[in-house]
Amino acid sequence: MLFLILTAGNTLSAQTDSFPPNTGDIAFNALLDDPGFIICNPNEVFQYYNTGSYYKQHKREIEQYFKRNYRPAQTAEQTGYLTIRFIINCSGKTGRFRMYELDAHYQPYKFNDSICSQLMTLTKALKNWQPAEYKNKIYDSYQYITFKLKKGAIECVLP
Repeated sequence: MLFLILTAGNTLSAQTDSFPPNTGDIAFNALLDDPGFIICNPNEVFQYYNTGSYYKQHKREIEQYFKRNYRPAQTAEQTGYLTIRFIINCSGKTGRFRMYELDAHYQPYKFNDSICSQLMTLTKALKNWQPAEYKNKIYDSYQYITFKLKKGAIECVLP
């Protein structure tokens, strides 16, 4: 996509759009992603709120799973929000995991590596995701899990 911008001197300059095709898309990254994870239709990956993609009994089961399996790294400064976004493909498999970290004041933050790697490993291990369905057709979709952490312990799992 090409945009023309009028500058103060009334001359035209061209600038290339660097945004992904859809806001929030997770592009394949050979350094991070499993090349065996296949998206059924790369041009139609729905957001989690557009369809009924979910995990079994979603909220309750996910929260129990993490509270049962996560081993807190108790440190006073490890407080904030850690979000893991990923794609559920039309077969119910997951991939393209990305992590976002914020402190308690919603500012960029870096949690302890033991917290990050443990939550990522546990998230990747979740199986039995239900793919998105809309008008009797199955789609790929984005999903996320946000962990509200207080002193390194899970205070709650969102949404």
